[in-house]
Amino acid sequence: MNIKDVENAALKSARAIAESEPYWVGVERAGDFLEGFDERTVLHSGPPIEFERMCSLHKKGMINAVLFEGLARTEKSAEDMILRGEIKIKSAFDFNSVGSGVGIVSASVPLLVCEDKKTGIRAGVFPHESKFGGGFCGWGVYSEEIKKNLLYIGGELLAPISEVLGECGGIPLKQIVTDGLLMGDENHSSQSAVDALFIREIIPYALKCKNSAELLMYFAKTPRFFHNFCQSAQRTATLAAHGVSASPIVTAAGGNGVEYGIKVSGLGDRWFTAPSPMIEGTYMTEGAVRENQLPWIGDSSVVECAGLGGLLSAASPKVCSFRGESFEDGIRTTERMRKICASENENYRIPNLNFSHAPVGIDIFKVKESGILPVINGGMIDKNGGWMGAGCAEIPMKCFLEACEAFEEKYGKTEK
Repeated sequence: MNIKDVENAALKSARAIAESEPYWVGVERAGDFLEGFDERTVLHSGPPIEFERMCSLHKKGMINAVLFEGLARTEKSAEDMILRGEIKIKSAFDFNSVGSGVGIVSASVPLLVCEDKKTGIRAGVFPHESKFGGGFCGWGVYSEEIKKNLLYIGGELLAPISEVLGECGGIPLKQIVTDGLLMGDENHSSQSAVDALFIREIIPYALKCKNSAELLMYFAKTPRFFHNFCQSAQRTATLAAHGVSASPIVTAAGGNGVEYGIKVSGLGDRWFTAPSPMIEGTYMTEGAVRENQLPWIGDSSVVECAGLGGLLSAASPKVCSFRGESFEDGIRTTERMRKICASENENYRIPNLNFSHAPVGIDIFKVKESGILPVINGGMIDKNGGWMGAGCAEIPMKCFLEACEAFEEKYGKTEK
């Protein structure tokens, strides 16, 4: 295949990401929203993996999902159902969703639904569980109180605004991300600005709801709630970029605590995997030790696939400090990321780099040829469930080498 055809396909995918127009349009139950999903399906983060090979926290999440749905009454009977194959275990990235953290999604889980107004593509991600942090969906932990809280958030709290969002066409999220970037949020490990910007945006709509005080209090008292909205928004963008013939752009990336995997636009739904990397950074919770830290688990790297997070290290000195790096290190990281991306996103400007445009579209061949690996920001998760701190990792080279080989098998070697 001619290299120009590959470059044009890469640009087409990158433009789809940059030109997306994500809106929050409502809240829907996962069992009703996700296509091909049934009442006995449970999603998890990262590439597909058999129950027997899962890390302990994912196994716990699967079992707790069966209990959450009332399909079993004890952990033992729930595990037996899974081992008998009565529960379908799937990857969130194989649906129009994202599995942040452990990424447990079962039929009754509420999803924040975003729509790309340019393409009509929709994606859904579970909401932040407020006082329980990662709670059931993000950490896989479960209790009747956790269940009650999640169903309350999705039902009594957030669901009433769906009607208001339907009338106004939804709340635009792209400008919030754009402005937040100018204020120091790279939109993976830092959401201080975007949280505040979202609250300002939603006030007129929230006031139309009978539960306006509760609704606004949820957002005001929940740090980093926008993280979940942003993942849903960027999933619509990467879905728009997926399925472009001969495109070498990464459109999905995540880990399950055992393996880390990527998907490539021109290679369909095939996964390319490697052992999941460890996040290096700063422990921020009392008693956190490396022995309890899981290798990368979660699909939040969808934001890097869309050109945010680690690719924009120069935009967030605060996040650099989490990683034990200097401001200058962050600048160097973003400049490296340019070398492995197909294009730039004119919507996103980086103040600390003279307002230059952000890189977008991770190209598997540029990674292979340069030896530069994509930097992914993220949170460290305890093997027993819980947030330990923040830092970064790199997507393993093995993922890219296998993807490049598969690409050439399908399309032939590229020629100038």
